Amino acid sequence: MKRKKIGLFGGSFDPIHFGHLHLAIEMFEKHALNQVLFVPAQLSPFKRQAPPQFNAKDRFEMVRLAIEPLQQFSVLRCEIEREGPSYTIDTVRKLYEEADQKGESWQLHLILGEDALVDLAKWKEADNLVRLAPPLIGSRMSEPKIFSSYSSAMTQAVQEGMTKIPVLEISSTIIRERLKKKLFCGHLVPSLVLDYIYSRSL
Repeated sequence: MKRKKIGLFGGSFDPIHFGHLHLAIEMFEKHALNQVLFVPAQLSPFKRQAPPQFNAKDRFEMVRLAIEPLQQFSVLRCEIEREGPSYTIDTVRKLYEEADQKGESWQLHLILGEDALVDLAKWKEADNLVRLAPPLIGSRMSEPKIFSSYSSAMTQAVQEGMTKIPVLEISSTIIRERLKKKLFCGHLVPSLVLDYIYSRSL
């Protein structure tokens, strides 16, 4: 049975923007992935004091609209339907169980921006996570910054997954600020997502 290589891209997507899509497409192409699964989080454990501004239903729908033209991309509801903070290790294990039940062989890979490396060692069961879903990290640099909090297994996983790509500096926070000021955002956010935001007065 041929193993499918699947990218797992989690985040708040508050809202999703071209930076997210660019990273996902680069990882999909450079690592010959079969599929990319977007997983909007109900609440990141690192953002308990600053939860998403858009609700989970709207964030899911915006991701769905953004990836609509990309056949190998899809979005999952599992984390937005789960109560409490979203832990990636729980999602990874659930997806492997579902693959087994379908008689499929999967190799999951976390899709990360280099900004995620700062807190990666603090993620729940971080060593198990990078073993089960080795990370693919989009960065301007081919050599990662290794933090003192990393175990040897995590250091190796990060070094192996480092992928040099052009990086789009786009922030969901800045997009929300521009939306509040009624400034143009079509250069930052897909038109279908903007239409959704405007139609619902988000």
